[in-house]
Amino acid sequence: MKIQILKDGLKQALSVVERATAKTPILPALGAIAIIAKKNTLELSATDLEMGIRYKLLAKTEKEGEAVVSSRLLSQLVGTLAEREINMELQGGELKIESTEQQTNIKTLPLDDFPIIPSLGGEEIAVELETKAFCAGLSQVVGVVGQNQARPEISGVLVSIGKDDIKLVATDSFRLAEKSIILNKTQPVETSFILPQKTTKELIAILGDLSGTTKLYSSATQALFDYSSKEVGTPSIQIISRIIEGEYPQYQDVIPKDFVTKARVQKQELISSLRAASIFSGKMQDAKVVADPKKKGLEISSQSADTGRHNSFLPCDITGEHLEISFNWRFLLEGLSNIKGEDVEVAFAGEDAPALLRPTGEEQYFYVVMPVKA
Repeated sequence: MKIQILKDGLKQALSVVERATAKTPILPALGAIAIIAKKNTLELSATDLEMGIRYKLLAKTEKEGEAVVSSRLLSQLVGTLAEREINMELQGGELKIESTEQQTNIKTLPLDDFPIIPSLGGEEIAVELETKAFCAGLSQVVGVVGQNQARPEISGVLVSIGKDDIKLVATDSFRLAEKSIILNKTQPVETSFILPQKTTKELIAILGDLSGTTKLYSSATQALFDYSSKEVGTPSIQIISRIIEGEYPQYQDVIPKDFVTKARVQKQELISSLRAASIFSGKMQDAKVVADPKKKGLEISSQSADTGRHNSFLPCDITGEHLEISFNWRFLLEGLSNIKGEDVEVAFAGEDAPALLRPTGEEQYFYVVMPVKA
């Protein structure tokens, strides 16, 4: 193997691929990166056995070949180089990295020790996604994923592919978020799978700011996200992940359909009131919400025997019944942070029932939160 590559491109590739490495002294290959030189391209790949990443970028290849080296050593070294171009050559059991004024030889690991990153069978049908929109949708639900080891089926994001849209759903049993993304064309198949939270976060971090499209392939055991762009010189990135076994709960059953009170509130004012109430909240982190159609507003209050009490009133458009209901203020704030726009609709199904939050005038995102019961 002998190649020449731009340092900035290699540095960016390493920053992405090393996200799939694992730090374990038992299996050093899980902390390594496989480097494969092909005609005019360099491919870097890594896996922690749960998720794998392949990253392809342009390079000047004099001799094809492959090597496996420590991710940490290679990344640290490349970060110290000042030159624009880097030469890499495999010599025996070492990878020589050479620039104008520096030469470094990194010992390689046996190729056979590097785990195989699985590929799909080839018969899977692709769903084409707008990369930014898909990652933005994931970011609106990933924070709601449950952390209960006894219920692994809610420890990831449900990706439900319909004929005309994709629904992204997450819940921890106390709140639930759903985001619908309209697809540009009708899909020939309908399917669903549960994507692990870690993979979801890495998709957002790696692809979230990229323009272009991502093709999604899925099978019974894994999902593959294949990013590409029409811009010349743009790298291609594949992220492949196991999917969580099990059946996702029938979450539709907890979404309230009928409401006794509805309020339209300025989002930032509601966030400010909840933050103030959080300072004086008790051990249950509860904030009391009083919906008062006669006074035309919402009252937010909290109290603690240790710190004191707080009360604020938010004038707003409100209809329906008077009710008093307590929520975990942290859950309300997290839901509001994922709502786009200036106004939010808060719909109450009753004093002992969940409430639904959504952007005013938008049907493609909602957030459901259960009340705190004394």
